[in-house]
Amino acid sequence: MSTGQKSKAKLSGNGIGWSLGGAMLAALGAGLCCLAPLLYLLFGVSAAALSSLSRLSWLQIPMSLLAFCFLGIGYYRLYLSKRPVCTRIGSLNGQRFLYWAVLGMVVLLLSYPFTLPLLLEQL
Repeated sequence: MSTGQKSKAKLSGNGIGWSLGGAMLAALGAGLCCLAPLLYLLFGVSAAALSSLSRLSWLQIPMSLLAFCFLGIGYYRLYLSKRPVCTRIGSLNGQRFLYWAVLGMVVLLLSYPFTLPLLLEQL
């Protein structure tokens, strides 16, 4: 195998990691606008500097779309691509499990600004 083929094999295995990592970062970026109320609720934090995070609310929709694009790329690479995912770290089933775990965390991160007020109304 030539060096060009070795580098392609290395890159194809890292594509899943990049897409899952990008999805997590985009989901965290989408939730930045709502970070202050969550910190107030969880830790009782009271700082005027956290109120400036509400200016980032315009990022919520683009970052949510970016997170779902990364998840779509990961799904395509794991399930639909004709080129197999090369792994040295774990098996294909392990990567699929990691994908679904990250998908669950991304959905939780993206939905808490909407579901948290509904849950607090019930209390």
